[in-house]
Amino acid sequence: MFGSVFGNIVGTLYFMVYQVVGVMLAYMIFKRENRWFKLLFGSVMGSFLIHWLPTLMAFFMDFTLTAHISALMLLGLIFVAVVYLDKKYLSKDAAYQRNDALSGARSSKKDKDLVHCVVKTIKEKPVFIAAVILYCYTVKVWCHHVLTFRDGAVYAGQCTYGDMNMHLGFITSIANQHTFPPDYSILPGTKLAYPFLSDSISSSVYIFGASLKWSYILPMLFALMQVMAGAYALIDYILIDRKKTFLSYLLFFLNGGLGFLYFINKGFASENFKRIFTEFYQTPTNYTTKNIMWHNVIVDMLIPQRATLFGWAMLFPVLYLITKAIKEEKRQYFYVAGIIAGGLPLIHTHSFLALGVLCAGFVLLDLTNGNKKQFPVWGRVAILAGVLGIFEYISRRKIKGDVVSSNALLVMGVIVIGVLVAAIIYMVVKSIRQNGKMTDELKKLIICWGSFLILVLVLALPILFKFTFSQATGEQFTRGSFNWANDTEPYFWFSIKNFGVMFIGMLLVYVFGNRKQLRIVMPATFLWLMSELIVFQPNTYDNNKLMLVSYLYFCIAVSDFLFDMLAKINIKAATVATATVVGFVGIFGALLTFGREYVSEYELYSKGYFEAAEYVEKNTSPKDMILTATNHNNAIASLTGRNIVCGAGTFLYFHGVDYGQNEADVKTMYENPAEREKLLDKYNVKYIVIGPNEYGYSIPDYENLTQSYSKVFDNDGVVILKR
Repeated sequence: MFGSVFGNIVGTLYFMVYQVVGVMLAYMIFKRENRWFKLLFGSVMGSFLIHWLPTLMAFFMDFTLTAHISALMLLGLIFVAVVYLDKKYLSKDAAYQRNDALSGARSSKKDKDLVHCVVKTIKEKPVFIAAVILYCYTVKVWCHHVLTFRDGAVYAGQCTYGDMNMHLGFITSIANQHTFPPDYSILPGTKLAYPFLSDSISSSVYIFGASLKWSYILPMLFALMQVMAGAYALIDYILIDRKKTFLSYLLFFLNGGLGFLYFINKGFASENFKRIFTEFYQTPTNYTTKNIMWHNVIVDMLIPQRATLFGWAMLFPVLYLITKAIKEEKRQYFYVAGIIAGGLPLIHTHSFLALGVLCAGFVLLDLTNGNKKQFPVWGRVAILAGVLGIFEYISRRKIKGDVVSSNALLVMGVIVIGVLVAAIIYMVVKSIRQNGKMTDELKKLIICWGSFLILVLVLALPILFKFTFSQATGEQFTRGSFNWANDTEPYFWFSIKNFGVMFIGMLLVYVFGNRKQLRIVMPATFLWLMSELIVFQPNTYDNNKLMLVSYLYFCIAVSDFLFDMLAKINIKAATVATATVVGFVGIFGALLTFGREYVSEYELYSKGYFEAAEYVEKNTSPKDMILTATNHNNAIASLTGRNIVCGAGTFLYFHGVDYGQNEADVKTMYENPAEREKLLDKYNVKYIVIGPNEYGYSIPDYENLTQSYSKVFDNDGVVILKR
């Protein structure tokens, strides 16, 4: 749990070997790109390789040190193979240390000085300052919110009080038990129904003896950089203009609607405002009492949700790579993107799904690239009013209890994607008919996207059939469900107060936006509409992991539209004032949420439970079964990776796992002495924990129970009995 200095060094070195090799591969594969591009994609490829190579070896050797050493050998073979295939690398390396002609002029001698380059970059691209501040804030919060030890207890923050317990349990159980593919340690015998590579990457550090806290945080530091740099690269490549890039970057990472109005309506000195910083989840971006559900990207997604963090760390750079490949006709970039995309399902399934829908939209844009016709404003207004009218009607029926059936909503969502696919087929057929044959441009498009699709399918299909499809079954998963997490308010009002200025901005883009802006949002619109009608997991809230990807493109389009409109006014003061007001209203709620998260602190594991976990880790076998309560902050499951009879339903239910019998049996073992021994034998329980969480059960024979077995631990109100 605490590891050792030597373990921290070895675990870190193991992780960094992949990063270094990834950068070296990037310098060979992307010779003509600038150093920032190579560093970004080198880091992304390094993380991708450490996600997957130990995993591939673990299928044959379990998740052991032997598998990890074998993965290093495989990494070396991959590196040698790339060097061999790149016959010109050694002889003409210097000739390729230039930027591509489309990216800028040749580097000057001064640009070779890294410090000068950084200063120059910040001056030219001030968004880097915002990115660094956001990055440092997030790292600071992680350091405080992840396993902070004080006075013998363990503390966490507001956003890490929940899901972090589950991720810690995955990390420790994968590393300690070595079983692969892994089982749930909180429901032994059940295969892990979760994209577990987002946690196994930390297990690969922890297995070398690093501390649990460092193993948890280290890979996230690089993933966060990849998310922030990938998003910036995509935004900047599309917009070019630094003012537009700066605003869209802030609107995305500091997303927040009008929820702050619920807190400032009585003044900034009022208790109503101050409770943001003192009460549990009473923030302007996460205030469920008032149906504020559009949670902040950093505080509610990237800090606590590892799968989203590691998924976006792959997704955003890949989206940038694909966008660049399309515009600059670089076919080889599709190969790299296809390999990374093919491995996404076991890192973050939502990112894989989002990428699939967006890529279909990109294909359609490619096919319609020559069409310069502008859809008339009156037609846009009619379509927009029709869609909003339908959504408003469905939401009002939902509020009244006369809901549109799940099957009908599912069909509507499928129709959205069906229209996209049908449009692609229509454009291909139309092109062939008009020209009497397949044009060179169409052939090139099919070859590029075809090679990408083949790579994705070859790599992803085994994962999807082996893990995703077999796990995501039953009526809790893919089904029709309208408007994400909103059950109580009309669609239009819910959208206004949750998305704020961005909702108004998007309406303006749809009606008055130019061709470029409409092409930016078109693929994202299909993804958004699908997400409004279909959910893909038991927890409808999780659809925001799809919608936020769309939201990134919406931020880009709105920023572009705003500054284009202000340019027509041609009054500098008005431009600055308007952009400032829009930016402030758009991010103010997020800033308050940032402040709340920074000061939040809650006891996660008491001194007694933490010391009990220490005892268990040192004195039990990694696969021993332990009887505990089913609370979500279970120190035994999270910190030791040991099997418990049943974990928290808040985790297992939303994974679609049937845990009802185990949960009932836990209650019976504590409360029914007559049935206890039979059930203890059934689950092969070796240890019984009794503490404050277990006292929630009515244990009628406490004295007799503690005397029937060996008391091996008794401290701070927590007892461990050995059978």
